[in-house]
Amino acid sequence: MYQRLAEFLGAKQAKYDVLPHTGAVTAQEQAALTHTPGRSFAKVVVVKERDGFVLAVLPATSLLDLDRLKGLIRHGAIRPATVEEIGCVIPDCVPGAIPPFGALFSVPTYVDRTLANAREITMPAGDLATAIRMRVAEFRRLSTACIGDFAVPEFLVAGSAGVPRARPARRRRTKVVPWARRSP
Repeated sequence: MYQRLAEFLGAKQAKYDVLPHTGAVTAQEQAALTHTPGRSFAKVVVVKERDGFVLAVLPATSLLDLDRLKGLIRHGAIRPATVEEIGCVIPDCVPGAIPPFGALFSVPTYVDRTLANAREITMPAGDLATAIRMRVAEFRRLSTACIGDFAVPEFLVAGSAGVPRARPARRRRTKVVPWARRSP
């Protein structure tokens, strides 16, 4: 577990459970290893905006809609941060395991309403083999995040990875009858 996160949670007297697991890179994999529904597992995306960086926190089963987040931030153009930029802003956490508390890094945080309305939230704890789980009310108490609608469920996005594609319509087999055999 990330040391600054442990200190932050301890100072705020947070109530949470530590969930060690075998390690995973993606939020969906981490959710599976912690036996958490993807809609309750926080995926953190670092976004570059005009004045610096922000953390976008959304369910593991969703994709970030940059246009919706841009409307929420109201600071002009935004884009996902590069790995190098993430390393500069959040130097002591592994990308893919960033905790959703922007206060740890002096970065504004935006949480999608879907995640904010869940009962519990499970989140990365700063390394790829540890997660923490807490009630959403506790997360809201600890976080100064702005809540908005900027996540799109992955299954709604055409061509996204892991989404089953519709089968092509089956052709109906017709029996071909030569002209000579057809009856009038």
